[in-house]
Amino acid sequence: MPVKKKTTQSFVLTIFGASGELAKLKIFPALYEMLAHGRMPKDFWIVGYARTKMTKKEFHAEVTDAVVQKYGKGTAKKILTELLNHIHYFPGQYTDLVDFEKYQAFIKILAEKKKQVAHLAYFSVPPDMFQHIIRNLALSRSSKRDDIRLILEKPFGTSSTTATELFHFVSQYFREDQLFLLDHYLGKNVVRSMLNLRHGNRVLSHMMQGKEISNIQITKFETKGVEERAGYFDAVGIVKDMIQSHLLQLLALTTMDIPVTKTAHSLQRERLSVLSALGCGQEDDNVVLGQYRGYTKEHGVARGSRIETFAAVRLYLNREDWYQVPIYIRTGKKLHEDHTYIVVELKKFHFQESDEEPNRLIFDIAPDEKVSVTLMNKQEDLESYQQLTTSDSIACDMDGCLSEHATLLLDVLEKNHMHFVSFAEVLAAWHVIDDIHDTMRKQKVRLALYECMSTGPKGQHGLVSMDGYAWYDLHS
Repeated sequence: MPVKKKTTQSFVLTIFGASGELAKLKIFPALYEMLAHGRMPKDFWIVGYARTKMTKKEFHAEVTDAVVQKYGKGTAKKILTELLNHIHYFPGQYTDLVDFEKYQAFIKILAEKKKQVAHLAYFSVPPDMFQHIIRNLALSRSSKRDDIRLILEKPFGTSSTTATELFHFVSQYFREDQLFLLDHYLGKNVVRSMLNLRHGNRVLSHMMQGKEISNIQITKFETKGVEERAGYFDAVGIVKDMIQSHLLQLLALTTMDIPVTKTAHSLQRERLSVLSALGCGQEDDNVVLGQYRGYTKEHGVARGSRIETFAAVRLYLNREDWYQVPIYIRTGKKLHEDHTYIVVELKKFHFQESDEEPNRLIFDIAPDEKVSVTLMNKQEDLESYQQLTTSDSIACDMDGCLSEHATLLLDVLEKNHMHFVSFAEVLAAWHVIDDIHDTMRKQKVRLALYECMSTGPKGQHGLVSMDGYAWYDLHS
């Protein structure tokens, strides 16, 4: 039987922005899940902090609704009741130091009988509130020795400049080892399995070297539109929203060197090495942009908006072993399927015919969560090719498997930074985005309209065909 990862660390978790969508969709269900699977310590307290005036009972109702919305009839009333016994509410402003001083007194009373309590501060608020909360947390704490751990979920800034400013601001008040920059993709079991598979399998490790690869394709398609995130999305677009964080992290995990020892420092170092070497290149048409028809009529979207809802980019790694190996990323909303996958196409022998299909290694991130290897076998008597596919699920199918937010919360409690990004990685990723935007400006990339539930702009195919390749559609 596998050993469940359980913490004994007593903690107070304060969710700033507890009345918002992120808390309801992800955090409350994750806490219920942790308790249901026996991952919580004996002593813990959860405090919802928000500007909304409400009673503890009203807040409990919101938590209950969020959990039931997630788990439906599978919700265990006993577990939910136990969770609610640990949940409190504190109404306050994010900009008011007096409110934070009252809040500090409030949580001190909650955990007064415990000497060693970790204080987790989850930032479930818009980025423009980050600095206010960071400053007031620092100014209202009793001592710099307090065990305070800040959990910041992306976006980390809106550019390399603002991300640098955020880093310098946080550094005035807290050490970097107190910061947990959360990209929830790094909490997905299937994403962690990519690293573990590469680390533990010599054959796979050899296959995923630049000298063996002809190209890499990363696809993230969504059927939904901007929905409740319209106000935020229309200010940034999909390049900053999706590529800057999630997809560049997938790219780094796919192409980075595997360190001998898996530590937070070694993994962050290797991911940074990749991100620092990435570039778009402005000499070719390396960017394709699109917007789904009807986007400008969405509630919260500016009329005449030129923000992209689809992007395909062609990147290169400025490293000897990855010389002339293109890496393609495409992502978009209101497309024909919900699917996230990585296709690693292996080089062919020089004597192979040009129309022969290459061997491929495929990581299906969502929804199928499996890894596949496809090999081509020639049927000589029929002069045709047979595709041999070996695949298996890499989904966590054991009792006690947790969602990404629950998994990452446990990592925070264990002070494990392995699956959190460093500020150096964030800044390197923003420099890649700056390079993409420079290419967009220099090449005067146009915004192509595409139909909802289609496969996206046709221009995406020209991006790969310039190198003699084609997108590999998993469900085609």
